[in-house]
Amino acid sequence: MTTQLLILITGLATAVLAFAFGFPQWFRVRRTGSVAGISLASVTNSLVSTAAWLVYGLAIKDVWVTTTSIVGLPATVATLVAVMRRSDDREGMWVPAAYAGILAAAAALTPWLPAVFPALLGMSILWFAVPAAITAWGSPDVEGLAQGTWWLLVLDGVIAGAYGVLANVPAYLVYAVVAIVGAAVVLTRLHWRWLPECGECAPIPGCVCA
Repeated sequence: MTTQLLILITGLATAVLAFAFGFPQWFRVRRTGSVAGISLASVTNSLVSTAAWLVYGLAIKDVWVTTTSIVGLPATVATLVAVMRRSDDREGMWVPAAYAGILAAAAALTPWLPAVFPALLGMSILWFAVPAAITAWGSPDVEGLAQGTWWLLVLDGVIAGAYGVLANVPAYLVYAVVAIVGAAVVLTRLHWRWLPECGECAPIPGCVCA
């Protein structure tokens, strides 16, 4: 199998996963009406990241990075709208604004510091995973979180890493490592069962039932 064929297969796979990634969470919110354990800041950060990846793909003229970003937008926007309609909690919404500003500044510095924007973009999944993990581990109820989203992120990290190696896209290599580790942290919380029987305590900071 030639390198070009492998690039085509892994590139197509990243696009398919990007399209599918946001739908498990959107379907769960639509079906249950619950946003328990979901971080609005995390979902918003995901939209900022997708837009930044689109800019990056166009800049490096990589058809699969660009395509992946475009097909990932619909589900991301749909999830954001669904969560905003069901939640009045706007805690941490300064984070997406700060994140967008940091990315814009890094992009502006590209002529002088070309490695900064790809490195930050590769770590972009942190801005999705970290708020999600903090909210999940600090909430007694994670009914609103879709497990499928995080398993898709693991698979996406593996395939993105393979594409990054084959197509020489450094940002994808950073993304792969961060995505897999971040997803593992959230999936651990979703499978966490060591709570008091009253079910009213989050793992962090924890409590005892009254």
